[in-house]
Amino acid sequence: MSTLPIPPDLLARLLDYDEEDERSSETHFDRMEEVFAALDSTANRLGLAQAFWEEPDEAVRALGFDLLAVQAHRFDWHVQPLIEAANAVPLRGGMRAGLRLRRAAANALACVVDDARVLIPLLRFATDEDAIVRWQVARGIPAGIDPLPAEAVDVLTVMLRDEDSDVRDWAAFALGVRENDNPELRDALARLLFDADEETAAEAAYALALRKDSRVLPVLEQALKQPSVGRLYFEAAAALGDPALLPALRKLRDDGHGDADLDRAIEACGG
Repeated sequence: MSTLPIPPDLLARLLDYDEEDERSSETHFDRMEEVFAALDSTANRLGLAQAFWEEPDEAVRALGFDLLAVQAHRFDWHVQPLIEAANAVPLRGGMRAGLRLRRAAANALACVVDDARVLIPLLRFATDEDAIVRWQVARGIPAGIDPLPAEAVDVLTVMLRDEDSDVRDWAAFALGVRENDNPELRDALARLLFDADEETAAEAAYALALRKDSRVLPVLEQALKQPSVGRLYFEAAAALGDPALLPALRKLRDDGHGDADLDRAIEACGG
């Protein structure tokens, strides 16, 4: 029998959502925020999360992670208990078995944002069968770790070949903005320069431009000829700083592109 310290009707509302539906999911986390705010101390908040984790029902256990995810980036009192709970989540069991729990655990870790302690626990989920879980790993790499340790670089380099474009995109971003640099990493990023997903291709271009890799120059020259060129290509041009890009950049400005990123790119390229 459940001994959860919340009313049964509230528990029913918290469990009544479709994680595949964006609006339903947003409503769910709004409710979790209300529950979080109603608890008057960190001890009570952590106590409720631990009570959720002790329940036999997978969906109820997932609520423990959701409770800490809603404001996880503001605190650090919960990080170690969160890591211990996430480490206890089984990684396998079939695509659907345990899926809500794995998604909730990976999301809660990813929401911490800037605590290096969550990196290795997050990487546990990198080979999950579910693309959303893998995406949580790629987007949740703690911001303050630079350069990344070799284990994280290896995991994210594999993610650059993921079948899901959001995973590739965020892996390219996570690697691209770090100091990590070696021929293997550059080659993996270069393979994405013509990715079917435009955001992923742009992230790869920016990452290679930061590393002054000459393979990105013809790609930028072509991309900057497009009237609908995205902001990341301006940032990549600024990072590369090659005067060969000036004709295309100036033409964009002459054609009416009033963009601060474009102006910075022109200046960086010597214009």
